[in-house]
Amino acid sequence: MSNDESMDSTHHQSKLESKAAADSISKLVALKINEDSIAIAADSDNGIKDRSSKFKFTCLEDAVFPGFNDKEIQSLLFKWGLRDNCYLKRFAFDKKLHPLDIDRFFLDFVNDPVVNAQFQHCFESDVLRPDGSIKKCMDEYVDSFLVADELRKCLLTTENKGYATFSAEDRNEFVFHLFKALCLGGKLCQYEDEIEPYLKATKKIYKDFITVTRNVSGNLQVASRVFKLVDVQSSVSPLFPRQHPQNFCYVSVDPIKRNANVFYHANSSFF
Repeated sequence: MSNDESMDSTHHQSKLESKAAADSISKLVALKINEDSIAIAADSDNGIKDRSSKFKFTCLEDAVFPGFNDKEIQSLLFKWGLRDNCYLKRFAFDKKLHPLDIDRFFLDFVNDPVVNAQFQHCFESDVLRPDGSIKKCMDEYVDSFLVADELRKCLLTTENKGYATFSAEDRNEFVFHLFKALCLGGKLCQYEDEIEPYLKATKKIYKDFITVTRNVSGNLQVASRVFKLVDVQSSVSPLFPRQHPQNFCYVSVDPIKRNANVFYHANSSFF
């Protein structure tokens, strides 16, 4: 499933492909990090010389995110209750990132003073109508979310037949997590009646967040690795002010350019 295919609203009635191309989709890795995980990583280090020095980060204030900052996308984020507590930022880091250093990288990241300063598919017919409008359903609450349509039901309710619209592999892709976050919205969310605004916003923010290059064969491939931080030991404050199912902190790491993009949202209160 390519980026365009996953967001192409002209095929509303087509089922998502069950298997994604490895070179065109960014998979998600969830991390729960503390000093113990750093020690385990160090024990598994096969004689690689001293990598114990900390990573240092610089916020790239001039970084441009044309999709995220697009007036229409910002208007939609406001409408969905996400704009006030959500941001996308880019940081540069100072040394080569080795795969065994991932835990250390993120522990340093959330404890870095520069970073802390910044912290202050298509669907089946049972979800959408042929014109792209979202089918409604009887209101119910699932994980603190008001579920009033078949889209949110297929995203949240495992026993619903629409849940199978997205396979387990689909749900492990960052583009799905981004799409889901936008669809569920924040504390005060005005939900859409049509699928198109969600698809448009997902596609634009995804392009901002992920680095795509061409390989030697001329095919597009994702150069970034995407991580979801779920719990990180920080000397300053918790990752999120309080627990909520719509909290998220996604970090895409480009080891070649030595850039890290952060897409973060914290719900200010329960609703």
